[in-house]
Amino acid sequence: MNIVFVNPVGAIGGAERVLLTIFASLLNSQPDLQLHLIVGTEGPLIEAAQKLGVQVQIQTLPAAVNQLGDSALKDKNKFVTAFILLLRLIKILPGISTYLWKFHHSLSELKPDIIHSNGIKTHLLIALAKLKGVPVIWHIHDFYGSRPLMAQVLKWISATANLGIAISQAVAQDAKATLPGLPIEVIYNAVDVNYFSPILPKFASSHLPLRVGLVATFARWKGHDIFLEAAACILKAHPHLNVRFCIVGGAIYKTHGSQFSEQELTDKALHLGIADKVDFLGFQQDIAEIYRSLDIVVHASTQPEPFGLAIVEAMACGKPVIVSQAGGAAELFTHNYDAIGVPPSDSTALAAAILELLNYPKKCQIISEKARQTVTKNFSHTRLGEQIVAVYSSVLNSK
Repeated sequence: MNIVFVNPVGAIGGAERVLLTIFASLLNSQPDLQLHLIVGTEGPLIEAAQKLGVQVQIQTLPAAVNQLGDSALKDKNKFVTAFILLLRLIKILPGISTYLWKFHHSLSELKPDIIHSNGIKTHLLIALAKLKGVPVIWHIHDFYGSRPLMAQVLKWISATANLGIAISQAVAQDAKATLPGLPIEVIYNAVDVNYFSPILPKFASSHLPLRVGLVATFARWKGHDIFLEAAACILKAHPHLNVRFCIVGGAIYKTHGSQFSEQELTDKALHLGIADKVDFLGFQQDIAEIYRSLDIVVHASTQPEPFGLAIVEAMACGKPVIVSQAGGAAELFTHNYDAIGVPPSDSTALAAAILELLNYPKKCQIISEKARQTVTKNFSHTRLGEQIVAVYSSVLNSK
């Protein structure tokens, strides 16, 4: 079976970490599979995929296509949103036709049995490329219904896809409402429980101060501002507390207005008077090592999370995790058993949860142990390849 994956960027965010886990799991369960990846930008995803045995092509997306999106327009009037998107679409038209010809040619040459699309932009590009006779699967990592106009665009082109894979029940429910003609299967994301493990790295030792960290791209809805406000609340009430707050990640996408810059977050920390207690660690290649170096991991998304890969990764590393409890994230844990849930956008509740874990190490230990057990049981990479292959087979058998 020859599978061609298409991903909009070469950077590694949550969707790309999922993609790498899929590659490894597929090749583990079906070593004779041929896996190809077409990617829209340079980045570390390329080398990581090649190391797994995936053949990679770079089809560089025009800059205007990379910047196309409506995630930053969610709060605007729908007519204003429509006008802004129309202007952006007009801007990309001159460069898109040449790209589509090259993209179609690359797909044709690879002779795929299935095309597996891993992002909204690639759903659109594959539909416009019009490669006939090849089944298309959309991997759905997001709540499409929350996008101002993209949901309507995706509804129009969903007839070009054969099936959608939703990463949680919450995402599936949204997809079924937004794309009523597209069959949806739920396959939860998975993590490599051997890589994401509680084993301490060689350099680690008991460290002071205590470290509380948020691991996420700089998307505005990931709650970096809430995290900093919670940190300020803690430090104001306990100025001598020996703790540092770590922000891990960076801005990896090009969509206009959708992300914080590091300067914005630095300015926020300065404004709150906590800059000397906050560390910006940037993008980290060995993310499991980072989780192990933290005492508490925070997930602070202000919107319902489609899944919450960082939650499961940190739990697999045996870390106590505080979770913004909404959307797919709420499906991953049991409150006060294997993680702690807090209301989204509530910096006061987040601060209280962090303080509780800092003050009660025994509770941290119990939650950490249960977290590892939950991930090993429910989200291990060992089941993912078989589930994906089963979807491929069902799609090919229904042709």
